[in-house]
Amino acid sequence: MEGQLSSLVITKEDIETIDELFSQYLVDSQAKDIILLNKSGELLAKSGAVTRESAVAVSALAAGVFSATNELAKLLGEYEFTLTFHQGKETNIHISLVDPLILLAVIFDNKAPIGAIRFWAKKISGSIKPVFEKMAAGPRQEPSQDLKKGLQDEIDNLF
Repeated sequence: MEGQLSSLVITKEDIETIDELFSQYLVDSQAKDIILLNKSGELLAKSGAVTRESAVAVSALAAGVFSATNELAKLLGEYEFTLTFHQGKETNIHISLVDPLILLAVIFDNKAPIGAIRFWAKKISGSIKPVFEKMAAGPRQEPSQDLKKGLQDEIDNLF
């Protein structure tokens, strides 16, 4: 799937499948929020009380943190680190690699032990991988000519 994310077609059925999985895992894991994003920082799906606006911001920042962490891994002689964890006074975030291009962020409070969150993050990742494999095998969708022209016009207007 590497390098194919930008051309994935995510159907309503795919989103519903991910939403159902996330809703159940949110209850089972005692997490506050679950956010699925790509390595570019784009929000793909969310579950929990987090607003869409906050989830978009968390996605962008989590992707940046993950990227910086992987640069640190390279400096230490590792190919990459597959997860990063940040602990706060009340709230924590566990960011893990689901696929070469997909990240999972699990936000939880201090009531949930980190070991349990790591367990659930792996379980969630395993459950959503088939959904992304199906998407990668599905039809590719190129942007319409109207969209391409509109984007080009907007870019030209910027300069």
